[in-house]
Amino acid sequence: MSAFNSITQTYLNKFSNTTKLINETINTDCKQIVIIPSYCEPELEKTLNSLLDCTTTAFVTEVIIVLNSSIEDLEAKTFHQKQKTELELKFSKHNLLVFHFILVTDLPVKHAGVGLARKIGMDEAIRRFEEIEYDGLLICFDGDSIVNKNYLPELEKYASKPESYNTICLHFEHDIENEKHETLKTGIIYYELFLRYYKEGLSYCHFPYAFHTIGSSMAVKASIYCKAGGMNKRKAGEDFYFLNKIFHYGKVVELNAAIVYPSARISTRVPFGTGRAQQNFIEKKEEIFTTYSFKIFEDLKLFFECDLYETTIDQIVLPASIQQFLNKNDFKNKLLEIKKNTTSKQQFEKRFYDWFDGFMLLKFVHFARDNYYPNNNILEEVNTLLKPASFVSEKEQLVFLKQKQVQN
Repeated sequence: MSAFNSITQTYLNKFSNTTKLINETINTDCKQIVIIPSYCEPELEKTLNSLLDCTTTAFVTEVIIVLNSSIEDLEAKTFHQKQKTELELKFSKHNLLVFHFILVTDLPVKHAGVGLARKIGMDEAIRRFEEIEYDGLLICFDGDSIVNKNYLPELEKYASKPESYNTICLHFEHDIENEKHETLKTGIIYYELFLRYYKEGLSYCHFPYAFHTIGSSMAVKASIYCKAGGMNKRKAGEDFYFLNKIFHYGKVVELNAAIVYPSARISTRVPFGTGRAQQNFIEKKEEIFTTYSFKIFEDLKLFFECDLYETTIDQIVLPASIQQFLNKNDFKNKLLEIKKNTTSKQQFEKRFYDWFDGFMLLKFVHFARDNYYPNNNILEEVNTLLKPASFVSEKEQLVFLKQKQVQN
């Protein structure tokens, strides 16, 4: 048994809750598999056509579409059965692009959602790569998004060299100019600006995992997926939790030449994310045009610049927001534990950020927002971040940050 197959079998035996779902033999030239969870997506065909429109790849790419619904959702089951029949006739096989449609209509109500659907598709991709003993690339995509023509060939450059990466974060941008609904256009400008502002805030305070965590624009090497315990079953935020789990393995690539264009539509399926943000903006239930105070990232920067390896926590003067948060999370004892189990500064920093990861950082951001620095107008906060530059509109800020993050 190869080392790769040992990893995959250990994972599948321990964490996968499905058996083999695709009977067709995988081509030995397959280097990457795109996984698309789809729940009653009316424009799924458009999504698949955007993959067909990509520049030709050198190797085979498979696409696994997971048409999923809960066991009680009979309407979705009927929709998916009809959609599967129609799309299989159009997308059976196209040269180097092979499509597989998986119909899963018996998901438990408690867990039915995007996280479990992604997991089913990604676990099946692991089984496919196991057959040919290749540490291939698992690409996460969504059934309401499209891609640019370089998407598949640019990803394949990494897929054909497994040693060159562990995780890939792709560039994304909402198609603002073609959004005809003016309120939705405004809402998506605010929401994407919020995402880019947050990433820039993480970079400003020197957080080592300053990456976007977008489910439709992430990819991971098969062996890393297995080592990390695979995808979670969360109905929302599955991408954030998954990526913050695998960032610790290093070799994170930001791929800007492959672009995903997510939908700007309204959705109430999940409690947060793009669709929910748009819904809240339309209904004015949440002031989406406010965001975290930049003072939060300034406090984090002061904290991360402290030499915690050479000093004790009592010797360091920290901002009140940081100090109170650390006290609430028993940091003094945690710091002693980290030091006890490390013998170099490099080991210390690795273990420290394993603890103060993206999830812990977000907990602090919310703590500081609720207790010290309330949300403020996004235009003002982004201008504070970008000083001495100053912009008069959120759209100008978004264009600037988009270009900046592409060039980095």
